Amino acid sequence: MSYEFVFVRSIVLTIIIGLFLLVTGRAARKRGCIVAFCVLAAAVHLIWWCLPELKGGWSEAGRWLVSAWVGAVLTALFLTLPVGLFLVARGLLGRRSTVGMRVPLTFVAVSLIVGIGVSFGTVGGPVVREEVVHVNGLPEGLDGLRVANIGDVHIGPFIVPEDFAQAIDIVNSRKVDLLAITGDLIDDLSQLEPTLDALERSDALPVLSILGNHDKYPNEAAVVAALRARNPRIQVLINNSVVVHPRGVPLRIAGVDYPLASDGRHMLPRDEQDAAMRRFADLAFAEASPGDTLIALSHHPEFFPIAASRGAVLTLSSHTHGGQVRLFGRPVIVAYDYMHGIYRDGAASLDVTSGLGHWLPLRIGVPREISIITLRRA
Repeated sequence: MSYEFVFVRSIVLTIIIGLFLLVTGRAARKRGCIVAFCVLAAAVHLIWWCLPELKGGWSEAGRWLVSAWVGAVLTALFLTLPVGLFLVARGLLGRRSTVGMRVPLTFVAVSLIVGIGVSFGTVGGPVVREEVVHVNGLPEGLDGLRVANIGDVHIGPFIVPEDFAQAIDIVNSRKVDLLAITGDLIDDLSQLEPTLDALERSDALPVLSILGNHDKYPNEAAVVAALRARNPRIQVLINNSVVVHPRGVPLRIAGVDYPLASDGRHMLPRDEQDAAMRRFADLAFAEASPGDTLIALSHHPEFFPIAASRGAVLTLSSHTHGGQVRLFGRPVIVAYDYMHGIYRDGAASLDVTSGLGHWLPLRIGVPREISIITLRRA
């Protein structure tokens, strides 16, 4: 989903909620209230459209405002049906008390409070999640190897290159050996060069990148060309592998593509997706030998069982955003088998990061994050 997609949907939902307020309760029908709602909605969407041009503190404030608005609008959308049913029931029962008239105002207040509350999950710096993965037969020289997983950066209106540079500085301060960019680096191609400037700040050797669905459509050729034209220690893997030598010990890194449909917009159906990922694995692992210590990079975490069957001791993924909304520690929508954190399959492990950024500015209970995996001999 593109920036424009989310923007247009926000306008549509805002109109729907405005109409709901217009037809419910006397307070909502007051001209001043309607004018205030329209002016606020227009101002938020104007700021939203201008976000890429805003700089410094204005950019931070604008992103926070838009995030609060999105949270409020989505909350209002979920409340529309129960509030509407409540008002209809009161009307049928002939109850037109002042309590009923206050319901629309309560509806607006609750939506705004929730929107402002959840907005804080999209601003500020990322958290660092440190994990230890034990590997059978890990070469002694790789014991203690530290690999950073940064995915779903989504450089665009809500995450800017300065945010990415801050994340790279955090990774540098944690003394990692390898940095993996596990897809969806860029949404706004106009910000690609400063994004790669930020990536070149990495002290890790090398930096390995794969493509996500947002990288592939519609800007795959430009993204790949820009990555490959940069510092040679930034390597993009598309169904192939490379041998690197952190700490002087050989380590094979395999990276696979994302299984998009032929129109470039959508993911393949599950059976076709699995078949495509098996084809990708045949290419990516073609040069691997039985004695290799192997790490796999896949934007889509559902690749994990395939990677494990091909001998990858660790797979790094992103894509899920951790579900973006968690209540009581659990994702509200479970769309994938592997949503967030560390998973095991026999001797193999998977790390799914909740992502450094987002294209939809809504995070509840799922902070922006960088994950760092330390490999230890089992």
